[in-house]
Amino acid sequence: MLLAVILAGLPLGGCATSAWEREFVPSAELAERPGDAPVRVREVPWDRLQQGLRELEAQASQSDAPMSEWSSEKRAEAKARLLRTLQVTDDPAGVTVVGRSDFRTTTQLRPETSGQEELIKLAHKVGASEVVWSRRLLGKADTIVQEPVTTFSSAFGRSWGRRRYGGGFSDTTTSWVPVRVQADEYAYVAYFLKR
Repeated sequence: MLLAVILAGLPLGGCATSAWEREFVPSAELAERPGDAPVRVREVPWDRLQQGLRELEAQASQSDAPMSEWSSEKRAEAKARLLRTLQVTDDPAGVTVVGRSDFRTTTQLRPETSGQEELIKLAHKVGASEVVWSRRLLGKADTIVQEPVTTFSSAFGRSWGRRRYGGGFSDTTTSWVPVRVQADEYAYVAYFLKR
């Protein structure tokens, strides 16, 4: 994964309750837990983020050494470039990249309004004081939804439990069946920072 030095790739323990948490990759410089300190959540433009990540990837691919063997100065430079991409104006030495979460889904999340609770909850869990996120509509994708199918039946002269019915009766049964549909697919990325 890009920025392997900054992000260690260790799985987060415990049960994941959101897509943000399931896809979270903690940083090698994981911060202390801040408790219930306020968490700032803000958006960065998708095109800016992707351009910055492409530049970092190009720098890594031009290097003769893997990122894990880069000098501390070169790793600090890559971190500073990432933070500029995220529009962080603080001194990079005072900012810890706690981790990153990225995924695709056909469920539209709204971190800019009502959907901040999941990001804030995860930020508190991993020790971040700020979350910088981005989203992009990718197009259509296949997804499976459950649709109800109701079956109607009727019978004559049947028994129901201990009772016998001489006349007719009807019954309905509803089953849920998987159906493939097209839906909008979104890409989400969030960086968790500690200042």
